[in-house]
Amino acid sequence: MSKDSESPSEKPTKPIRRFGTGVLSLVQVLCFTLLFLAANYLGSRHYATLDLSEEGSYTLSSATRRYLESPAIRDRTEPIRLLVAFRRVNPMYEKVRVLAEEYMRLSGGKVRLELVDPVRSPDRTQQIADEYGKIFHGSFNKSMFTTDLAIVDARTQPDKEAGAVASGAASPHIRFVEAETMARFETDPNGKRKVTGFLGEDALTTGLVAAIEGKPRVVYFLSDKSGFASEGADSPLTTFEGTLLTRNVITEHARISRLDRIPDDAAAVAVLNPVYDFTPAELEVLGEYWNRPRSALLVTLGSSDTPPRLRAFLRNLGITPGRDRVITKNGDQVVTTVRGKFEPGMEFTRDLWGKVATFEGSTTSLDIRVSDNDDLLDRRIFPYTLLAAEPEFWGETRFSTEDQEFDPREDNRGRLADDKLTYLGLPLAGAVIRGAATRDDIGEEISRMVVIANSDFLAPRYFSDINKDFLSSSLNWLIGREQLAGAGPRTLGTYKLPLLDSQLSFINRINLFFLPAFALAIGALVWSSRRA
Repeated sequence: MSKDSESPSEKPTKPIRRFGTGVLSLVQVLCFTLLFLAANYLGSRHYATLDLSEEGSYTLSSATRRYLESPAIRDRTEPIRLLVAFRRVNPMYEKVRVLAEEYMRLSGGKVRLELVDPVRSPDRTQQIADEYGKIFHGSFNKSMFTTDLAIVDARTQPDKEAGAVASGAASPHIRFVEAETMARFETDPNGKRKVTGFLGEDALTTGLVAAIEGKPRVVYFLSDKSGFASEGADSPLTTFEGTLLTRNVITEHARISRLDRIPDDAAAVAVLNPVYDFTPAELEVLGEYWNRPRSALLVTLGSSDTPPRLRAFLRNLGITPGRDRVITKNGDQVVTTVRGKFEPGMEFTRDLWGKVATFEGSTTSLDIRVSDNDDLLDRRIFPYTLLAAEPEFWGETRFSTEDQEFDPREDNRGRLADDKLTYLGLPLAGAVIRGAATRDDIGEEISRMVVIANSDFLAPRYFSDINKDFLSSSLNWLIGREQLAGAGPRTLGTYKLPLLDSQLSFINRINLFFLPAFALAIGALVWSSRRA
């Protein structure tokens, strides 16, 4: 009988090293923990925010971002206190909260944010009322927290000590921004007041600038030379003054015929829609102001010809207003709505370079001597073109006649380009600098002027967002606040979807019947398949 073949020898089983396995698991857990902590630390130090909202509702404008990163805030030794006291049931709470957090983040911690719900935190609300209640009552003549608000406190320690001595006296470095100023309201045909837009960034930036600067700047408007005679909701003057107020600038009406000298507190002088000419004595007052180390002029030309002495004053500084009307033709139709493109050159309009602005009403052309101006350079006068009309527009010198056709012998068509074949657009706005702007030691001791060949753009029905940005940027540059120049905050609109009664009834039937029936059918199908 044969013997069974011997079975192969079996390998001995290795003993389980429980200690080594435990140590390895512990090391893995430790490494994962360290990696998790390192990732969180790096994420908290180095991160980028992303606004995924359709309108960019939570992204601050370039002008606000530039201001938050400017020395006016970053060089402060004491932080600015931003206290947002909004109830969470307020429809604007979420937008205001996120915007306030962006102010804190972009300021590099120089803006300290505190969020308070007056309903949920009564003790903290009472502390705030004790600190700011008297100041608020003195400013608004009402009790605090009757409405939601934000408080901007930019006082330094000496200001706080002086305020304590004055027993709660108002401080120019404290600003209250009420919730109503953060919204745009309109009245419907039934007389009901409804919110149609959100102005939170505009209101908060205005409060921040006003709190930091304290005393507002003053722009003197020469009312006795202007064709803007009335003020009201539809007045260009109301638009102008309202725009200045949002930049912590007030308008002072002045008659140059009664002035021996422009006051020293003038941040700028505005000549808007001039229809009455200056006398020789008045022109001397204006010239004396222009020749000061720091001066600023804003000139917007009107529908009538520029008065002769003012025209000669501007021509002496490199900008000559034309005796024409800028138009173009669309077939047989004369078009007076002028489209202009912002030209590169001046930093305060950088955000607008290449964009198109529209001037309604009457627009004249400008002759800006950007070349062949050795006599101006000898006097340290430097003119620049800010805005130029599109090439199809020309300056018609016989606008009152029936035949509106370009005549190269009389009309203005801009200057030829370097190729000598195409025309560059007629200048519609220009800037002038007098002084050594490139020298660091006296770079701020300069005179500045902006001339705009249209005044009708200030009318509320024509005052578009880009025109507002242009006016605000020009003003901020004139008064030496370049960090606030650029594209400003946008009004975020609220939209209502109009639905017919039949459409609303159809949507209700879907929600009440079809959707539940569809869910019930899916459930029955699943139950049937499981039963099978």
